[in-house]
Amino acid sequence: DLMDEFALGNYQLQSGNCPSARKTKERIAQLMYIPMIQGSLRYAYKVDKLQGGEKEKAEGAAFAAAVLPRVHAANSDAASKIYNNLRVGASSTNHQEVKAAFESVYPQLGLTCADIGGLWNEAEKSYYPGMGPCTDASTTKVVTETNSTLAIALGTTFGVLFALALIAVLYMRSREKKGAPVFKTEMVQNSAST
Repeated sequence: DLMDEFALGNYQLQSGNCPSARKTKERIAQLMYIPMIQGSLRYAYKVDKLQGGEKEKAEGAAFAAAVLPRVHAANSDAASKIYNNLRVGASSTNHQEVKAAFESVYPQLGLTCADIGGLWNEAEKSYYPGMGPCTDASTTKVVTETNSTLAIALGTTFGVLFALALIAVLYMRSREKKGAPVFKTEMVQNSAST
């Protein structure tokens, strides 16, 4: 999704559509927080439930530090909960509190539960307990609106192209009936030299 946004932004800039490119830039900035949130959630779970050591605590703190200013701008209480659970030297970590704090600010960050996903356990082919993706109403709404808009755009485009092709065929047919075809064939006479 992020690479698609980069490609779209590039196209918008090259075609001189600066207002749309600004909107795409904002969406790219929103999407760039996804891996930081995912990393914070992953290490909160590792430290809390999988007896993570100093390495896991440090990685959790690094991921959280990268996203905390943005979370704080959305909700200072949520940022405090994340900070207190993932800061360097935290006495304990409650992964559910961290997850709930992040989920509470997804709308303000321009993200959805589907953007973040869940923490997958490859060995068991399921999500870790309590770490499945959350659900929100905006996820269904976004998909429906996107699909409807795409269907309308494609339907209109192909309808117009079909109408233009039909008009061209009818025009050529009417010219042929009048004896003045659009495409004429020339007779080439071969004169044999003797």
